[in-house]
Amino acid sequence: MLTLQGTVVNVLRHAQRTGRDGKTYEAYNQVQIMVEEPLQDGQKRVGVQTLITDTPEAFERLTNRPVSVPVGVYIRNGSPAFFMQKGASPEAYVDRSAS
Repeated sequence: MLTLQGTVVNVLRHAQRTGRDGKTYEAYNQVQIMVEEPLQDGQKRVGVQTLITDTPEAFERLTNRPVSVPVGVYIRNGSPAFFMQKGASPEAYVDRSAS
């Protein structure tokens, strides 16, 4: 597992719904985490990673605070994408590199 560090910016709760084709889609939750992505030339790009979570309350308590979460990575459309294991919870952290 890798660790993703960033700031929780939003928690999205999606209700169960039925699509146009009549198929039922289960309810799910997502968390958006703002992260700094290092570039090859040494610069940093700010991006938002959106992850599915089954512990939205844990993230809501840490909104606008830096966290670290264990993640796995896979390739989707030629780019890395992240996922959290079921039950994974964030840990608040203090960025000591800024001092």
